[in-house]
Amino acid sequence: MTTESKTAAWVVGLVAVLAIFLTFFFEDGKPQSTIPGDLPGKTAVVADNQLRKLGFANIMYMSDIGGSAVVRPEWTVVSVEGAGQTVGLDAWITVRVR
Repeated sequence: MTTESKTAAWVVGLVAVLAIFLTFFFEDGKPQSTIPGDLPGKTAVVADNQLRKLGFANIMYMSDIGGSAVVRPEWTVVSVEGAGQTVGLDAWITVRVR
């Protein structure tokens, strides 16, 4: 192996290690919030407002019998996946309604 190719391999390895380090270093710096556990029993509109006030934007509503749903004022939240967990604000939150 020539000196140039050894140096190039070393630089590529160093860049890879640096990229991995920075990924984990900045991962902790992403905004996070805890998914509320008190949403079941509330209306879908109240739950949606509460989640959006916390900073969550990726909220998916599912019917409790299956299939996606659109937020309707008369619907009630049955469950929220990941309730009580702290996740990034860019996480998908799945809310089951009926």
